[in-house]
Amino acid sequence: MRLLFVVHRYAPFPGGSEIYVQAMAEASRDRGHNVAVFAGEHQGTYNGIPVSSDTGILLQNWDLIIVHGGDVSVQNFVLTNAARIPSPILYLLVLPSDSKECLDGLQNCALLGCSTPEDWEHCEKYGVIGKAVQVRHGINWQDCMGATGFKQKHGIEGAMFVSCGGYYPNKAMQRLADIFAIAELPDTTLVTTGYDNSHNLMPQPAPNIMPLMIADRTEVLSAIYEADCLIMHSYREGFGLVLLEAQFNQTPWIARKIAGAKVLAKHGLTYESDAELLVHLRNFSRYKYDARSAYEYVTTNHLITHTVYDIEMALYALKHP
Repeated sequence: MRLLFVVHRYAPFPGGSEIYVQAMAEASRDRGHNVAVFAGEHQGTYNGIPVSSDTGILLQNWDLIIVHGGDVSVQNFVLTNAARIPSPILYLLVLPSDSKECLDGLQNCALLGCSTPEDWEHCEKYGVIGKAVQVRHGINWQDCMGATGFKQKHGIEGAMFVSCGGYYPNKAMQRLADIFAIAELPDTTLVTTGYDNSHNLMPQPAPNIMPLMIADRTEVLSAIYEADCLIMHSYREGFGLVLLEAQFNQTPWIARKIAGAKVLAKHGLTYESDAELLVHLRNFSRYKYDARSAYEYVTTNHLITHTVYDIEMALYALKHP
């Protein structure tokens, strides 16, 4: 099959969308498909995947065009023009939106990819559930295993909690740092990581708070691997792939009850308020965590090969109604 992935920025640039689309594209290529990427910002062909910002690529003959989310320039361009693009489009909702561009996509794309309860509810809300298909979020197991070294590098002793994902408003890192300070956990450090502080939302260092700027994914994975617990305090996420990465590394997690945390709730702790988070922090014990069960759930349901399989099945159903 000929597959075209659409994303605003592509690897080797850092970021969740960049890494996820790269994983989908390369896994699709490895399964024998002819793959290319349409991206607004890129560095050309990467790991054998051709990448272009020429809009003419959208007029070529593709079996399926896969759009990763919306409310970003390149994705919005495709969603807005979906009715005029000759190839069928699978719009992965990622983060459901009521913007005009995304609503155009709901109406004019052939398929709508859902992976969280919020995705399915969004399709129900706008009466397009008949086009909704399951496309599970997945991770590339070959690129998600951490190693020791992070704590030694940064001189961290005792327990370590980690929150990864960047210093954007939806990540709520400063509020997390404030709650962590209130918890007063003995011999425990909270490490926050990100590669962009353009919003100036990076927490201030404190005796038990260590905010870091890290662009190296290997180092972030080392932090997840060595952490006693990962915290996802975001109030908006497409899925929260970091939860899958934590489970793959057999690291316990605590997360706000949204998106992927709802899907994976059996394998972690969820909360809906700061007060609940505070209770989880003060009562946390990694010995209550079934690391093996969490790991097995990821490897049997949420690898990137499962994502590509779902895309293949969606296209098959489209061609054979």
